[in-house]
Amino acid sequence: SAYDTKTRQKVAVKKLSRPFQSLIHARRTYRELRLLKHMKHENVKEFMFCHSVLFFPSLFYFHRYLVTNLMGADLNNIVKCQKLTDDHIQFLIYQLLRGLKVL
Repeated sequence: SAYDTKTRQKVAVKKLSRPFQSLIHARRTYRELRLLKHMKHENVKEFMFCHSVLFFPSLFYFHRYLVTNLMGADLNNIVKCQKLTDDHIQFLIYQLLRGLKVL
C-alpha cells in the first residue's frame, strides 16, 4: 500500500511488470483496466488511476502501476488469521457473490 498525498488516503498499488511483452499480456492488462474503470460497487475495488514508468534503453520495457482504493482486508489474511464460524463463512460468501453479480 501507499499514501496518496492528493486525496490524503491510503491506496493499493499493483505493479504490472512489462504488461505489453506479448499479445496475451496486453489483452489481460487492457481487460483488467477496462473492467475496473467501469465498475462502481462496494465489493469491487475502485479504479483510481494508472501510472507508467519507462526504463531505457528499451522503449518497450516499462512497468505500469495500477492504483485502486485500499480494501479493509484481503480474503487470504482473513481466512488464515482467525477461525471462521458458519456465520463468518456465510457473510464472506454473500459478499463474494455480490461482487460477482456486478461482473
